[in-house]
Amino acid sequence: MKSPFFSLILLTLLSCNSSKNIGDYWNYTIPNKDFNDSIKYQALDYSDAENWMFYENKNDPKKILPKNYKNENDSLYDVSVFYVHPTTLYDGTSWNADTSFFKNNKLLRLCLENQASVFAGITKLYAPHYREMHIYSYTDTVNGYKAFDVAYQDVLQAFKHFINENPSNPIIIAAHSQGTNHAVRLINDYISLDNVLKKRLVLSYLIGMNVGKNELQIDVCKSAYETDCFLSWRSFNESYYPKTWRYGSNISSVNPISFSTDSIWSTKDQHMGILMPNQKIRFKKTISASNHLGMLWVKFPNNIIFNRFKSNNYHRADFNLYWMNMRTNLKLRLKHL
Repeated sequence: MKSPFFSLILLTLLSCNSSKNIGDYWNYTIPNKDFNDSIKYQALDYSDAENWMFYENKNDPKKILPKNYKNENDSLYDVSVFYVHPTTLYDGTSWNADTSFFKNNKLLRLCLENQASVFAGITKLYAPHYREMHIYSYTDTVNGYKAFDVAYQDVLQAFKHFINENPSNPIIIAAHSQGTNHAVRLINDYISLDNVLKKRLVLSYLIGMNVGKNELQIDVCKSAYETDCFLSWRSFNESYYPKTWRYGSNISSVNPISFSTDSIWSTKDQHMGILMPNQKIRFKKTISASNHLGMLWVKFPNNIIFNRFKSNNYHRADFNLYWMNMRTNLKLRLKHL
């Protein structure tokens, strides 16, 4: 039997994740040539099921939900979620993933299980594959922006297909890390220019990247019941000020335990558990959190198990640490639509 400590270590190693600090991946292969501008963008066919990680009515939500999750009180709402996964391309000499990267990719599966699963079974979930940019694009921004644009064009084409499949009901955008970068651009450059789409966008989960308070034409969610707004947070250890991440009073942060934007620490009693890599919810009433200068500071218990787990940056577990709180709160917001 695996010890709780072993499971916690796995959380840091195996969670679907990405990072802006390439130093985390120093032993991986990185692109060794400049981005090839002569290669013309070829759109993916999003009518092809192979270009989707998860597609409503074609995939079973029960297969990505936590094993010990009790869903007796769940109802399926007529709300469709478009989920954009974070970076999983750490290795290789290409600036973008190719379509072969989509097949049997364990990290992409973890993205579904650890993140997109929050929405599975209570909304209509759609999660596209896309030719994501290499993690090194965050370091070499000249080539990286070109790779980012290729990835974004896939996200945009997938979203257009998603809208065609869901022409009138409310929609939610959900994303993490690189996915959030694409989602912010999608909202600003496409959704906000269409008044009908803008009204249909009831929630946006823009997790794991700094999102400015005035960066979008929609407001940050300030209460646990609010809709027509966005949520954003980045998880760090309490009292930690990162050197390579922006922070400040101009950056949005919502506490995913209390769902407030103030700096009051949530209580342990409010914490509903952590989604572990064995796909089980464990450690209820364990952590508390507080918004501070656009960051989410997280406090773990002071004991031998959690002291060894503590890290300065919990980016990789931005969904896992609050999975039950997120899902419970989502159902609350959906009831108020």
